[in-house]
Parts: sequence; structure tokens; C-alpha cells
Amino acid sequence: MLKLHTPILALALGLLAACSTGNQGGTYSSAFQHLSIDSNGNVIALAHDGSKATVTAAGALAINTKSIAVTPTQRQALENYHAAAIKLLDDGIATGKAGLSTGMHAIGAVVSGLASGNPDSIDAKVNARADKVSALAENVCTDLAQLYAAQGRVAAAIPAFKPYATIAPQEISDCQTH
Repeated sequence: MLKLHTPILALALGLLAACSTGNQGGTYSSAFQHLSIDSNGNVIALAHDGSKATVTAAGALAINTKSIAVTPTQRQALENYHAAAIKLLDDGIATGKAGLSTGMHAIGAVVSGLASGNPDSIDAKVNARADKVSALAENVCTDLAQLYAAQGRVAAAIPAFKPYATIAPQEISDCQTH
């Protein structure tokens, strides 16, 4: 029997990714609840109180627009954090696009299979693409774990960054089980 939950999930991921790349007030592209990438490619981390830390690709840190002096070791930790956030965003977008493509393919396969009187062909046509989306989603979970580790290193090296280290361990396990 056809299992539509996989293509529907893939379509939902695609639509979610499409929605998450829009601008909020013309400034941010949301990567996830407390983490964004601005139009200059800077990572914006929001604390629970709404204050903002900005991390550049070069490892510069500003908290609420005030530049924070950092050592070379701290700068390296910030560069790694920035790179991990960008990788998460890029892989998330790739997964969303693949999910959307799979969802659209699934719709076509359902229509084609039903119209031709061959509904048994639908599963095979959709599952191969869905497996690719699942593999891409695993990359996103790996990226999230790497970003979590990177935020921990930054928070340990720069105590002022601790309020912006908002990714929780539960998010990693949730990602890996869903």
C-alpha cells in the first residue's frame, strides 16, 4: 500500500525551507528560531531576552552593535561558529529544495499511477527520491550538532556570548529522531 507520509513530509520540508528564506523587515533570513543570517552573511544569534550578537566570517563579534575585542583563539572559535551556521543554512536549503522536488514528483507519480491504472508503481517512483531527502536531512542533523559544539566553544571562550548560545542538546536529539 502507498505510504504518502514520506512524500508529504518531503513536500512540507520543501515548503518550510521556501518560507524560511524570506526577509523579516528586510534584514534577516531566518535559519532557525534564534539564529539568522543577515544580508551581509553575518550570523545573528538572538538571546532569549531579544538582544543580538553578530558574528562575521572573519570572526568579529558585536553584541547589540558594540564590538567586542577578541583574542586570536577566540576569533578562531567565532570563525568556526560562523562556518558551522552557514553550513547548516546551506544544507537546510538544499534539503528543503530536494524535499519540494520530491513532493512535486510524488504528486506527479500519484496522478500518473492512478491515471494509468497502475497504483503499485507509485511507491517505487517516490521512495528513491525520498531516500535522498532523508540522507540530506541527516546532514542537517550533523550540521546542527556541529553548530551546537561550536557555540559551546565560543561560550566557553567568550563569557559574554553565553546568552546567545541558545541551541539546546534536546534539539540535536530531536533532529536525529525525526
